[in-house]
Amino acid sequence: MRVCLVGAGPRGTGVLQRLGVQARRRGTRLSVEVVDPFPAGAGRIWRRDQSSLLWMNSPVTAVSMFDGPDGLAPLTAWADTLPDDADPELLDDVGRSRERRFASRPVAGAYLEWAFARAVHGVDRVRVHRDRVVDLTDGDGGEQLVHLAGRPEPLRVDAVVLAQGHVDTAPDPATAAVGAHARAHGLYHRPPAHASPIDETDLPPGTDVLVRGLGLTFVDLVTLLTQGRGGRFADRGDGDLEYLPSGREPVLHAGSRRGVPYRSKPGPALRADPPPLPCVLTPDALPPGPLDFRRHVLPQALREMVAGHYHELRHVHPRRTTVPWAEFRDRLRDPSEPVAALVGRAIPDPADRFDPQLLADPLAGIGTGTEALQRRVRRHVARDLWRRHDPDAGAETGAIAGIGSALTTTLELVAAGRITAGSVRRDVEGSFLPFGSYLTSGPPGRRLRELLALSRAGVVRFLGPRLQVRPDGDAFRADGPALDRPVTARHLIDARLPPDDLGRSTDPLLVALRGRGEATADPGTGRLAIREPDHRILLRDGRVHPRRFAVGPCVAGVASPGRGPAGIDFFEVNDRVATELLDRVPHGAG
Repeated sequence: MRVCLVGAGPRGTGVLQRLGVQARRRGTRLSVEVVDPFPAGAGRIWRRDQSSLLWMNSPVTAVSMFDGPDGLAPLTAWADTLPDDADPELLDDVGRSRERRFASRPVAGAYLEWAFARAVHGVDRVRVHRDRVVDLTDGDGGEQLVHLAGRPEPLRVDAVVLAQGHVDTAPDPATAAVGAHARAHGLYHRPPAHASPIDETDLPPGTDVLVRGLGLTFVDLVTLLTQGRGGRFADRGDGDLEYLPSGREPVLHAGSRRGVPYRSKPGPALRADPPPLPCVLTPDALPPGPLDFRRHVLPQALREMVAGHYHELRHVHPRRTTVPWAEFRDRLRDPSEPVAALVGRAIPDPADRFDPQLLADPLAGIGTGTEALQRRVRRHVARDLWRRHDPDAGAETGAIAGIGSALTTTLELVAAGRITAGSVRRDVEGSFLPFGSYLTSGPPGRRLRELLALSRAGVVRFLGPRLQVRPDGDAFRADGPALDRPVTARHLIDARLPPDDLGRSTDPLLVALRGRGEATADPGTGRLAIREPDHRILLRDGRVHPRRFAVGPCVAGVASPGRGPAGIDFFEVNDRVATELLDRVPHGAG
């Protein structure tokens, strides 16, 4: 059988490994063409030619490319196999990664390249093309013709799997207008981008820079513009850090919708047994028929978080609660029971209580005053670090389990078509999933300690919540309710990731398929539509293409969260696609 993988990052590598394992079991001869302009295994995001200052966002113990008896290959096991005469720089970087618990991107890239080489060993024939696929057409008898930018003749295969990862998109109208204004007035604007380097000459030392977004892209940006320019951190001896500037840093004025950075990656795990979730947000607890997420699902999702928090607090610090778990759970399931009143009776100390509304608006009630804002955000970050890393601080790890359960149920409802397409796009994709990322997918605690030091040093200045940035003549102007005066600058960075939107994709393959009706956007997410559960690509007329599959973040398929680099059923999806392809796609001798 002949297969083409378009994309050789973690997702493409995972599919390749499962194809090899299953082909050997069946005795099927397998030939695979792999096409990616970036290094096989690492792909664009994890390529090794990035700064070692950039880290993965998952602990090294949680990173594994292969799963099960056919190929368990965690990053830590790979690191143990490195010989003493390996690249000294890589060995040093691996040691630092283990010490801090988070691997650098070059270490991750080296691991992923090794994982790809291991996956290749299970396939009869593999050819890697450092090229880009620009089109995909049907040949005689269903044969698939894969057209490459740098090859005159197409590759001829039986089936194709699209695994490009995040794809580039054209800017939305608002972003395009900002870019046009910047070009017209000689300003600097960096639009949302994936793993795009920053040229130091674009941001001279001391330059005021407006930054929109305080998520993980912001953390990488800050790291490159401070430590990447020669600054360093020193331990003050009291648990805090001091930033020692190099003098080459710009001044970063940063804000966002909430006005605070993503919450710290949790430190200690659950100390009690996992809470019995879901216990509030279950499909049978929802009304029949189409659901509006904000009206029908969100209230119960918030109660699920309260349930996880209380279960942990009750079992770890029973004297700090007054209501037995079973009684608290049953009352929480009653939609007529006010949550605030229930929590107030069950948890006497307000400091122990969990308030999901405060998570959504952490700077609620803040007045106007730029300096007061800096102190308020620093207090918020310091408290977040304490609550996430001190096992006696409370029970927020239980709340994280609750949001995880609510996210799983929500994605299952989306996959089943229970939530309306408009609500999926507006509420699930536009609000709830980012909220879940804000709570559970934040940076390592060390990064937030560094951010506190940078704020005290005046290198980072917070702009607060509900940030509004607009062109203003020969500058950009930032306004927000917590600022006592606007902040202007000639440099603007959108520290956000562009959405995977098929309608605005600039990927030449997706553009070609969409133009002919051989690919269509999912109405709920805007991403490439596929049929669940086999991941075949949907055509505009509603049929599926029998020989084309798609996996990864650019597709609209959803499933319950699981382990793996992609975070959502990584291993299960890889295996399912390999099974479907080998079982049901007609093929020759290979």
